[in-house]
Amino acid sequence: MKKLLLAMTTLALVALMSSLSIAGESDSCKGCHNGSVAPSVDTLKSKFKTVDELVAGAKNSQNPMMKSAQADEAKLKAAATEIMK
Repeated sequence: MKKLLLAMTTLALVALMSSLSIAGESDSCKGCHNGSVAPSVDTLKSKFKTVDELVAGAKNSQNPMMKSAQADEAKLKAAATEIMK
């Protein structure tokens, strides 16, 4: 009985922890967009006025570090929406 209770508790804990660790889409951008590696988030907000402009700017970037982000337009749009809040 104790093993079953321990197993159920562990399973519940694992299930809950994964939902708590979900970060926002723009959090993955903040690692580089800190002002030293790439323009800061505040600079992006002042340069681009809408979400669509920010997505277009990201897709047109020639920086090789943006290649993986450019491949997923839905993720770009979600990150741009969070940034432009």
